[in-house]
Amino acid sequence: MSFGKFEYLKNSKLVLGLSILLIAIFTAGLISKEANRTVEVWATKSNLAPGMRLSDQDLIKVSVLLPESSKNYISGQAQIIGALVVNQVNVGDLIPVASIASAPNSLNQRHVPITTEITDSPINLQRGDVVDIYAVPTRDSKITTEAQLVGQSISLSEVLKENNSGKVSVVAIFNDDQVLPILQIMSDTRVIIVRSV
Repeated sequence: MSFGKFEYLKNSKLVLGLSILLIAIFTAGLISKEANRTVEVWATKSNLAPGMRLSDQDLIKVSVLLPESSKNYISGQAQIIGALVVNQVNVGDLIPVASIASAPNSLNQRHVPITTEITDSPINLQRGDVVDIYAVPTRDSKITTEAQLVGQSISLSEVLKENNSGKVSVVAIFNDDQVLPILQIMSDTRVIIVRSV
């Protein structure tokens, strides 16, 4: 065997070894890419209650591994700011497709401001909470003489926590036909807000 043939065999083994190494690295990259097929979907940064409109403060995009069930959640590419929440979604949850309505079917909903004493509501109320609202008669009440459930499972669209007057202000979402009777009752009573469980 001559020195030239030995050098040729040595170089061909080196080329073959490098080719196998490159193929293995490329294959491992493809397998890793397929195994880690993550998708970007929307998740919540705050509690979302039915009747609320989504804002950028409520949303965050997250990458998750959902190979087969990604169709059940809203894609991170979808434009959902301003969409209507139809089912409650808790903070940190991925947003299911069934929880959001893109069509504006909330024409019969009204955002009603309610102010109550700080002792007549839960301490840590926040946007997206679902509450029950009661009206309790005062000594001077003329409309009602008994406590009444004014609204059950009502969504809060806003909560004003910083108030030096000892009062808490919230904005609750009611149906259009509820607003006038509620305002009449609340004008003559003490309002109690109770968190729904």
